[in-house]
Amino acid sequence: MFFEDFELGREYTTYGRTLTDADVVIFASMTGAVNPLFLDEEYAKRTRFGSRIAPGLLTMSTVLGLIYQLPQGFFTEGFVALVEARGSFLASVKPGDTISSRVKVSDKKEVGGGRGLVTLSFQAFNQGGQKVSEGEFRIMVSRRPRESPSA
Repeated sequence: MFFEDFELGREYTTYGRTLTDADVVIFASMTGAVNPLFLDEEYAKRTRFGSRIAPGLLTMSTVLGLIYQLPQGFFTEGFVALVEARGSFLASVKPGDTISSRVKVSDKKEVGGGRGLVTLSFQAFNQGGQKVSEGEFRIMVSRRPRESPSA
């Protein structure tokens, strides 16, 4: 999508993705987030969560991945860069939970150089409809190329 294709206020709903035990272990290991709450079931049983949970950034990364997969193609030909990611973690996500998201084009502004910034606000939910995270991704996108005049 190009800058002009993003309609302010437009909302989208992503597909769901189930976070597996392997997702949690790989993410925690890869990022160095080796908290026993993420990796040690016996330890986690003794916490207020009662079992292992997923790192909050895994949830947020999953939401970004779900946005990537939207059929509208947010991250295709016009996409330049992910500029900013901000989020809050409102409830724990556990291995086996399925995450989906509602996404809204909440802001857009031209920045020159044939580009613009688009803010995508999101709310993420588990399979029971509980809101587990919310935040924003700001992306830089190109303006639609002008058609060259025919000779």
